[in-house]
Amino acid sequence: MQLTFYCSEDNDLYQVLSGTGHIFPRYDSFAAALKATPENTALLALADTYPHPELKIDADHLRLIDEKGLRLYLEYPASVPGFDLDRPRPTQWERAVVSSDFFAPDLEEARILALHGCWYLPFKADNPHLVVARVAGYHTAVYGLPEEHYPILAEHSTHSILVAASKLSQFVTGRYGPTPAWKAIWERLLTWLCPETEIPSLSWTPTVGVQFDPEDELSDGAETDAFGRAVTWFNDHIVYSIDWKKGAIEGFEAGIDYNGRQLPRTWPRGDCIGESSMVFAWDWQLTGNPASHLRAGQLLDYVFSSPDFFHDDPQDPAYGLNNWFERGPVFYGDDNARVLLPALTAARLLDDDRWDERILKCLLANLRTTGPLGFRRPRINGEQIPKNGGWPFFYAEEHIHYAPHYQAYLWACFLWAYALTGDREFLDKPKNALRMSVEAFPDQWRWTNGLAQEIARILLPLSFLVRVDDTPEHRAWLRRFADELLTQMQPCGAIREKLGDLGQGSYGPPATNEAYGTSEATLIQANGDPACDLLYTANYAFIGLHEAAAATGDAELQVAADRMAEFFCRIQVRSQAQPYLDGAWMRSFDYELWEYWGSSADLGWGAWSVESGWTNTWLASVLAMRQSGQSLFNTGLAERFQKIYPALREEMFTPPSGEGDLSGDTGGLQAPGSE
Repeated sequence: MQLTFYCSEDNDLYQVLSGTGHIFPRYDSFAAALKATPENTALLALADTYPHPELKIDADHLRLIDEKGLRLYLEYPASVPGFDLDRPRPTQWERAVVSSDFFAPDLEEARILALHGCWYLPFKADNPHLVVARVAGYHTAVYGLPEEHYPILAEHSTHSILVAASKLSQFVTGRYGPTPAWKAIWERLLTWLCPETEIPSLSWTPTVGVQFDPEDELSDGAETDAFGRAVTWFNDHIVYSIDWKKGAIEGFEAGIDYNGRQLPRTWPRGDCIGESSMVFAWDWQLTGNPASHLRAGQLLDYVFSSPDFFHDDPQDPAYGLNNWFERGPVFYGDDNARVLLPALTAARLLDDDRWDERILKCLLANLRTTGPLGFRRPRINGEQIPKNGGWPFFYAEEHIHYAPHYQAYLWACFLWAYALTGDREFLDKPKNALRMSVEAFPDQWRWTNGLAQEIARILLPLSFLVRVDDTPEHRAWLRRFADELLTQMQPCGAIREKLGDLGQGSYGPPATNEAYGTSEATLIQANGDPACDLLYTANYAFIGLHEAAAATGDAELQVAADRMAEFFCRIQVRSQAQPYLDGAWMRSFDYELWEYWGSSADLGWGAWSVESGWTNTWLASVLAMRQSGQSLFNTGLAERFQKIYPALREEMFTPPSGEGDLSGDTGGLQAPGSE
């Protein structure tokens, strides 16, 4: 294989080919490389200055190429006779798409590839082999190419030259994907350059990979190691400080630039901050590290501080509720739940009562904005409360919403609160809503990004229901939905995404090419696509199965939870090149490719997004629960809570007018499960 290179020594392609054991001449000048290239061989001119195009090819270069019988791969040139190259343009939602049979049979026409952070030079070409276009699909552009698409790989009409309008040789640094597809691309390009030569099989180590391959044997300490790496990741890359405020960033954006980098998403969200406290509390529990004890408390102090998050004024219509983001009076029930669940956990693990009153007020504030049937509006904006005459409007509203994504974790909070306070309203409302939801499945369920996530979400409250009201019927409900989830479990432990009836979905797959990247979206285009969603499904399936096994003692559910734990240990991110990802988990994992990949159609949280709260805190915390032999559900706070709860209940359930009392029967403040 006779190849001559014009490139820097650290070019990805040059490094990969040098790793095959071959030696290739390399030059820092195109003129020198062209002059030195032997006749009837191949020259590769690679784009060292990308995304700035620099190399200019002129007629003399073309004449010499023809005279020597060379084949040239020309990458991202500033100019070349025969092509009218426009100024560099960045992609936003466009992906690379195979547009001919040049790469067949390995890559058929319409195959989708990720060329991250792509800058390209718009030009016109007949029959290009690769284009960039905004297309919908998982592996295949299911609606074909849109009218607007641009070549990024085409053959010169009169010379033996392949012109690339982007830097295809940046496939390692730029984290192009999927890896097998880019292997096929470069092996085919090398075959074109050296048609009489057997091309070696190319391989490389991704700069952002996973901790273990599917066949690797895991050590006994794999879960401990995975949790420790996660804690390090939170310490080094997630926690931030602004004076006394110790917060947690939301994570890292899905977009990957041409150097393989992802930008942090620094929005201070209450759920992410609260959930992050739980990780440090578990680290304190497992390691006794006082720094983790301090950090967990600081995070809880911030997320329960006023006026940033907690509404502490009794005259405030939103009294007791927690903001979705800093000073943002938007109240999703599920986001309040993801402050409450970790706060209940951390308050016990840290053995600190300084948040007890605010935790209980937040529980009661959510209870009094939940209707008599047990359902709450998924989102209540701050101005809606006084506009409707205060919380009694929501308390009396017979709202029905069969969407566990929004409802289930607040039900879990209420059931846990019942175990801690004995207030029967915390039992009766979620029990009724769960009964209605079980009866309504699946035809009346509204799914958000997929049906599998709704099934995963309902496991937690059903597990807690068994804890506080253990009946054969409630166990049957739990087992029914656990079985539904397990139909999606793969041998490796992944949970395959599943769509429900598209008419029942809020954010399904893009229905057109133009819809790609315009709203929230699922990671798959159709059922059967091998994606596991760690943002909406698998993370909540993990805690759900853990709690279900603990509540029931069901050995089969425990085996399923064990399998998931092994899966998450394997796919934890490993990276030296992008250290802010090392120890994290991203959103979309393709269990067939064994790499992070998916249809990245979601406007804000695409396939490679990294979410601190929803994803990473729950995966890490369940690993910690497994190591300590504990579950999320715990009644250790009951004695503390019951001392202060009656007065808080009376205060919170006095209507704004001061007339009447809606506090109801608290059931004698019994705490089921505390024994």
